[in-house]
Amino acid sequence: MPQTDFSDNPTCKAALTFAKALCDGDFAGARGLLAATLKADFTEADLQREFDEMTDYGDGPPDTVEVMNFLDDWPQKKPGDLGWAYVAISGPGFGEAVAVIVTGERLIREIEWGRP
Repeated sequence: MPQTDFSDNPTCKAALTFAKALCDGDFAGARGLLAATLKADFTEADLQREFDEMTDYGDGPPDTVEVMNFLDDWPQKKPGDLGWAYVAISGPGFGEAVAVIVTGERLIREIEWGRP
């Protein structure tokens, strides 16, 4: 099955930028991508804790970060939402993901941590 290219999709770009910031340990940068309502709920330390808890069973840092799917319409979509994206994050001994909802301002308004 051919891999879909999500590189020009604004939802996917925002989601991938967020996931890469997490994987790079740039929790300030990741927090800077959060919508105001979510930013009020997450400090940089909170983001780091969530990410570490999700990946700590692995044998090393993430080496793959890739958008696997996105939706521009779903039942819980709210006005102002641009899209939903699922970003796989894997490394030695682990495979996880973050699923995010991206607003029209290209900010993250919701995060689901880990594989479903």
